Amino acid sequence: MKISVGDKVRFLNEIGGGTVSRVEEGKLIYVLDDDGFEVPTLINEVVVVGKKVEEESDDSAVSLDASAQNTYQFEESDEAGEPKLLLAFARDEDLSGNVKLYLINDSNYFVFYTIGRMDKSVVNNAYHGLIEPNTKIHLDTLAINFVDGIEYVCQFLLYRQSKPYDLQQPVSHSFKLAGAKLLKESSYQSNDYLEDKALIIYLIKGVFEKKLEELSHAEINKALIQKEQQPNTLKQRKKDNKEMLEVDLHIHALLDDTRGMSNKEILEYQLAKFNEIMEANKNNKNKKIVFIHGKGNGVLKSEIIKTLKKKYTWHNYQDASFKEYGFGATMVII
Repeated sequence: MKISVGDKVRFLNEIGGGTVSRVEEGKLIYVLDDDGFEVPTLINEVVVVGKKVEEESDDSAVSLDASAQNTYQFEESDEAGEPKLLLAFARDEDLSGNVKLYLINDSNYFVFYTIGRMDKSVVNNAYHGLIEPNTKIHLDTLAINFVDGIEYVCQFLLYRQSKPYDLQQPVSHSFKLAGAKLLKESSYQSNDYLEDKALIIYLIKGVFEKKLEELSHAEINKALIQKEQQPNTLKQRKKDNKEMLEVDLHIHALLDDTRGMSNKEILEYQLAKFNEIMEANKNNKNKKIVFIHGKGNGVLKSEIIKTLKKKYTWHNYQDASFKEYGFGATMVII
């Protein structure tokens, strides 16, 4: 088998393909995909779908055991730019209980990386190596239950090979993922790096991501200040119309502090409040109660509807006024 730089190839173990940009060490090739990233892969994991049209000399053809490519030098950009490094978890379409793990270097820096799994007080190294600028690497395909609850510890050292740059301090980052989150379709979003939707974890954030995070914190603090200035009666208030009761089930309207609570515990608290209101008003015939649950991912609304169908079958319910609440509220008529 003979491969030449410029050949069109298709991946055997995943969707996509691209153009061969180089071959290293006789077994490893780099494929330039449609997004402009070089994807390293083994030669036996691709199939050639088109040969380079231009006739090449013997010196440019790359055999499986060729060593000429070992002299390859990465052509660096003159601008260092900002460092940005991330992990992406994408659903494995072939095996529903698995995720594909990618390391993505969206910067002009070379990065030495180690990624390990915490085991009590020690780290078991899982992945290590060098990732070149503007490159993504498929690190592994993992069973979701293998990732569930495990703390990962990452360390990075950034540098440039042939261009001057500002010294970058070594970076350490740790994270932990719940298997339940990886099973939710809503956890995966469209992104600029993969064709498939993915759960993105920023290991080194760019300026935009940092500003977005600061903005989010500022907005949260502003909302907390406004909430503290409001009387507690806003948590459950009557409309001017005496026949209607409005109950806000957003967790921030029910509790001042939710730290330490899991999503399951938050949902259970919201449903308990819903049942409390329903029990207190179940004998108030024709009473209208608007439960504000928000649009979100629809879990709270779905649980409320299930409870109404199972426990309060004699009450009528419908979507509340779209003009006033959008899709985020349900009205119950006792």
